[in-house]
Amino acid sequence: MSLYRSTTDGTEQIRLTNFGSEDTNPVFHLTVRVAFESTINNNMDIYVLDLISLSITRVTDAPEKDTAPTWSPDSTQLAFESFRDGNFEIYMANADGSNQIRLTNDPAGDNSPAWSPTTNEIAFVSNRFGNADILLVNLNVNISTLTTNSAPDSAPAWSPDGSMIAFKTYTDTLSDLCLIGRDGLNRRCLTTYPSDYGSPVWSPDGSKLATRAKQSNGFGINVFNLADGAVLEFSNPGIEPHGSPVWSPEGLRLAFRAQFEGDMELYDHSTNSGILTAYIHRFLRRRAGLVSKITGHITNHKTSRL
Repeated sequence: MSLYRSTTDGTEQIRLTNFGSEDTNPVFHLTVRVAFESTINNNMDIYVLDLISLSITRVTDAPEKDTAPTWSPDSTQLAFESFRDGNFEIYMANADGSNQIRLTNDPAGDNSPAWSPTTNEIAFVSNRFGNADILLVNLNVNISTLTTNSAPDSAPAWSPDGSMIAFKTYTDTLSDLCLIGRDGLNRRCLTTYPSDYGSPVWSPDGSKLATRAKQSNGFGINVFNLADGAVLEFSNPGIEPHGSPVWSPEGLRLAFRAQFEGDMELYDHSTNSGILTAYIHRFLRRRAGLVSKITGHITNHKTSRL
């Protein structure tokens, strides 16, 4: 499995990696560099790809798994989770692989780092209090706790201005989507009842959250408006989204992976500034004439879970 770059209409596709390995989880910093995971001989390490020169730098070379890279705001460093100590801990390194530093040290395990877009704070998930909670660590290795719920919390995602963190909180196998300030205050949930939600993804202007969601007729993409609590649902028969959607830089389109007729493909749709009609089209291995019109259904419920 290799990484490719494609224009949004699918007319130009460029292969970016050719290791004979499994290259996954590309994480962009702006439009210049991509951190990704590569699995060779059953071990996963982190690499950085320069999209201008197409040069590739190996960041980690530990005998155990290194995964989940996340960029520092200035793109000079990466935080990631590593199993090199016998359990998952949070590490950081320069983008060229130098100066690797262990940031957490707990036998319960720490994972899922998310670097603030504005400060040197990294949100992560830890099991040190008996179930999964969200904590913060800074580069001086000072750790603070954001959530201490009786149910597990996961998938922290920073707002673009660094003031809020979206996350999932579980009830048995289902979850709600919630927000909390980086100071641990002003917690509220966007969902009124638990369901099968994916990880939350912020729009570039911080006004909305998108996620894969279980809807009445299967899985689709839900977009939550933080100002008024409205939820916009997008779905299309036979196309089931997988993983997390990705916002376009201007915040008007969402790209996502979906299963269709036995193949995993890439799609995008336009929210078109609030018009409740979106167009999904396949842009990898596009079939002639495949343009599916879908309709978003808006529900104006407010959050009631605090």
